[in-house]
Amino acid sequence: MLRRRLGLLLVLLSAVCATTSADADEFIYNGFSGADIFMDNQASVTNDGLLRLTGGMDAKGHAFHTSPLDFSNRSSAPSFSTTFVFAIVSLYNESSSDGLAFVLSPTKNLSSSSEGKYLGLVDPSTIGYYTSDGEFHNLSLSSGEPMQVWVDYDSYSTVLNVTIAPYYNLSTTKPNRPLLSVRYDLSSVLPSTGAYAGFSAATPQLWEAVFTSHYILGWSFKLDGEAATLNYFALSLKTIQELVQKYQPPHRDRPLPSSSYKTILRGLLVPTLVITIGACTIIMKVLMDRLSKSRKAEIEWEKEYGPPSFTYKDLSAATGGFEDKMLLGRGGFGSVFRGVLPRSKKAIAIKRVAPESKQGMKEFIAEIVILGHLRHRNLVQLLGYCRHKQQLLLVYDYMPNTSLDYHLHTQQPNATNLSWSQRFHIIRGIASGLFYLHEDWEQVVIHRDIKTSNVLLDSEMNARLGDFGLARSHDHGADAHTTRVAGTWGYIAPELARLGKATKATDVFAFGVLMMEVTCAKRPIWVDSANGEPLALADWVLAAWRGGSITDAVDPRLDTYVEEEVGLVLKLGLLCSHPSPEARPCMRLVMKYLQRDAPLPADLQPDTLMLSICVSRHDDDERPMSCPATTITDLSKGR
Repeated sequence: MLRRRLGLLLVLLSAVCATTSADADEFIYNGFSGADIFMDNQASVTNDGLLRLTGGMDAKGHAFHTSPLDFSNRSSAPSFSTTFVFAIVSLYNESSSDGLAFVLSPTKNLSSSSEGKYLGLVDPSTIGYYTSDGEFHNLSLSSGEPMQVWVDYDSYSTVLNVTIAPYYNLSTTKPNRPLLSVRYDLSSVLPSTGAYAGFSAATPQLWEAVFTSHYILGWSFKLDGEAATLNYFALSLKTIQELVQKYQPPHRDRPLPSSSYKTILRGLLVPTLVITIGACTIIMKVLMDRLSKSRKAEIEWEKEYGPPSFTYKDLSAATGGFEDKMLLGRGGFGSVFRGVLPRSKKAIAIKRVAPESKQGMKEFIAEIVILGHLRHRNLVQLLGYCRHKQQLLLVYDYMPNTSLDYHLHTQQPNATNLSWSQRFHIIRGIASGLFYLHEDWEQVVIHRDIKTSNVLLDSEMNARLGDFGLARSHDHGADAHTTRVAGTWGYIAPELARLGKATKATDVFAFGVLMMEVTCAKRPIWVDSANGEPLALADWVLAAWRGGSITDAVDPRLDTYVEEEVGLVLKLGLLCSHPSPEARPCMRLVMKYLQRDAPLPADLQPDTLMLSICVSRHDDDERPMSCPATTITDLSKGR
């Protein structure tokens, strides 16, 4: 019954557009003279500062606060509070009008909407309110007397309250009991980017409506708080009283013509019932269709990639709302944050993929599909993922000792000068993880981006190969279907640069470069300070070997090391980075070499290697022209 008797309707319009932002989340209008208000159709501001929405038959009017409300930094529709004083002045109380509505809309342009019942009130004109002692009293919306409405939404409890009371003696106390209270999550109907707040009113297609006008005297609004109290002394009450005296006496007691009763019955009561039922049916159908499509998309995604493991709420709490102080680093396709799960207190790393990056979405899916199924002590463990609106988040085990690149190439005070035993242990760990990817898992996984910045170190300095965003998998015995260059200059095999086809051998090439980088602490390619020419690490190591001692290429910070192990790693690095893929060993054989289960080939000598290292150039003619698309990054920044 309350809904049928409710005279003010909160209209919540959801839409697919609206991408602007608001400049404020609180405003107050104690009258509208000089106010910056967007108005269309019959809406206008009178000389007395009244906001007049309609005046006449078959009319409509809209008025909005000019700046939109900003919801973009919130995970759900925010709480809000608004209050306003209105008056409907009508010649015939019984005929009234279709009413007025407080509106949250993604757009201010509602000029194409229909008049009458479609944007106005569709219920009978008599409603009521509760006094402070809880008693219910009737009142007439179109009496011409000012009335005050409060609309309050609590995003935590998802409760929406609408309260109304007649306006007395320059002040109105808000009743303790609302006229309407419903539990509904507005996040499902409000656009996540924000909305415009305002009013809409309409009059029916009846001749009596010529004498009906809708007025707003004052308005206050606030996000995440209680709307400010209106200054009742500043409202144009006298003007409303004059309008009431002008139009209602003596007509208030004058009966309508008999034909008017029939017109009203046909024009209001029957359409009201039909439209109310129809509107409810349409709204329910739209909501159900949206929920159905959304759930269908979720089911298809989960069927393909598995259900999400984390909620956005938990991940936001774990990072303090993704605060900058929790930021571990940024890449080309997103940022990585450190976090602590609120319940388990487990430390995690969260990669937040940039939503506007199409390549980022591909990497997001690749990580879930490939890394989500891999389990090895030398691979970073993917714990799960989360999709929240446009947010794509991947959750990993947290690696407290950051990346191998950090310890090899930075001068930060907390960077560790890795000992040779630590470096040799790291090399063997990466080799073990790569052997698992190439030969020991149910499918072949080609990483395609092996480099020191993608090797993370746990609390015991164990190596974990991570970042599988460029990885591809295929069945054993089949060929990989990759036709674009991906990786980082200096780690890219010559045949990959020419043909764009990644194989296990291209991963082995990158691993060979990495072994030499760990031992020498030099980038794969750097510029010689003496002549300004680029130098390749493999050329550097090969020159030291030709000079009589390959260990001359070792990082000078290494005070002690096992010469035999250093020689093995550097020679194996040269062999793995051989320009011919057929000459490179497979990872199973690399493991045997590192574990001393097999000797290096006897003919492995500097003069027989005949290496020709591919060096990155900035000239267009030095880069492969046969590849239509590339995903290549420089050496200093990574992806």
